[in-house]
Amino acid sequence: MNMVSQVAEPQPAAPTSGEVVDLMLSVLSDGLDHPELWEIIPSLMASDPMLVPTLQRRLGDEPRMAFKDNLRILLGMCAATEGDVADVIAILSPLAARYSQSAMVQGALFHLEGRLDPGNPRFQLAGKLCLKPFTELDVLEDSAHLCCASFLPTSVGSLKRGDWQSVWNGETAQAIRASMLDGSYRYCNKRTCPPIMSGTLKPIAELEADPRWGEIIKARQTEMPHGPEMVNLAYDRTCNLSCPSCRTQRYAADDATRAVYEDMQERAILPLLTSAKTVFVTGSGDPFASKNFRRLMEQLTVEEYPALKFIIMTNGMLFTRRQWDAFPSLHGRVESLRISLDAATGPTHELLRRGARWETMLENMKFAGELKAAGLVDDYLFAFAVQQENYREMGDLVDLAKQMGANSVYFGRLTNWGTFSQAQYEAKAVFLPDHPEYAAFLEAARDPRLRDPIVCPSDLDEFFAAA
Repeated sequence: MNMVSQVAEPQPAAPTSGEVVDLMLSVLSDGLDHPELWEIIPSLMASDPMLVPTLQRRLGDEPRMAFKDNLRILLGMCAATEGDVADVIAILSPLAARYSQSAMVQGALFHLEGRLDPGNPRFQLAGKLCLKPFTELDVLEDSAHLCCASFLPTSVGSLKRGDWQSVWNGETAQAIRASMLDGSYRYCNKRTCPPIMSGTLKPIAELEADPRWGEIIKARQTEMPHGPEMVNLAYDRTCNLSCPSCRTQRYAADDATRAVYEDMQERAILPLLTSAKTVFVTGSGDPFASKNFRRLMEQLTVEEYPALKFIIMTNGMLFTRRQWDAFPSLHGRVESLRISLDAATGPTHELLRRGARWETMLENMKFAGELKAAGLVDDYLFAFAVQQENYREMGDLVDLAKQMGANSVYFGRLTNWGTFSQAQYEAKAVFLPDHPEYAAFLEAARDPRLRDPIVCPSDLDEFFAAA
């Protein structure tokens, strides 16, 4: 009887621990969040007992700070598999201040916080859809984003060099939209995003029944057949103040820079706004201090742009009756008037808003309230960046808003836009657990005035809601 011998196909050798570490570091090198990696780390540890020792050895040998911190995150994820997740979060929390705008670092901590609180729907992003990347374009001087750059740092291009269509529907823009549809949200700064932190993302099951969104979801559509509905213009940093949270000195665009802005406005911005519903002026400076934005607001007449409404963001110092009268294009077309007001008292305001005068602010805020009462603006909002110098005035700001006729108060964490060193930011970021006044901040967050319906807690919702 002839026997047929069968030789098994040679199996590829399992990757070494060093190769696995190299692969993980390669994945993290793009700076994006990778929840799929965080999920498989327990199985990697189970199959390779040398993984943690290899990570520890690499940490000791690695001279580059960024790579060291990536290794620390990977080690933290390994430790969370077998140890106390809360302890790991405490150990890694200093990285939140060092990399306040990193989607990867903030995403890793977000994942760990979800492990600690698995029943909290805030951490369940799969099956929910953020609509902003499908409807919004933020235009900065050298970049453009599908949301506020603080919440979604990755740029989709530049209108200074390209047309808006190729930026709006480019490869990166479509990849960002795909990350919303697949539930990874890998491009997002999850721990600062107000819709994520407040748990207000739309369930896909609800959107599927909407004729407008159902087809997009069903087809996993990432290329939009129309332009953005909301355009945030944040390219001119010209401002009459020099607030420490935003800049180190006062800035006004020179003639050459203004000429570049003027070209971009005529070539790209004005055509882009013909199909938009809302224009936001401005998230970068003050609209009434900028010659370019003043000119643009004059051009956006109701005759030429009948469907367009405005969101006006100002520090309030130039928002006078005379300025209002100079811009008839705004009258009855302001969807939201927003005054950035990081204080409820004169001394704190003048400290945090260099160049401001409290008496002038009180007069201008009162005038804005009169516009709201007369129906000339739809929404009147105060925006407050919480930090060490002002957190004790959060409740007082709610009272001030009501006195001035405002109907909304927005509280958000102070963002480091590069104006602070890491140590300076950590000293100001009172909402971080390691801050020496963290307990006092938690007490201030218990103020019952912060539960008023006019309050929007955004990325501070966990503190206000817990209280």
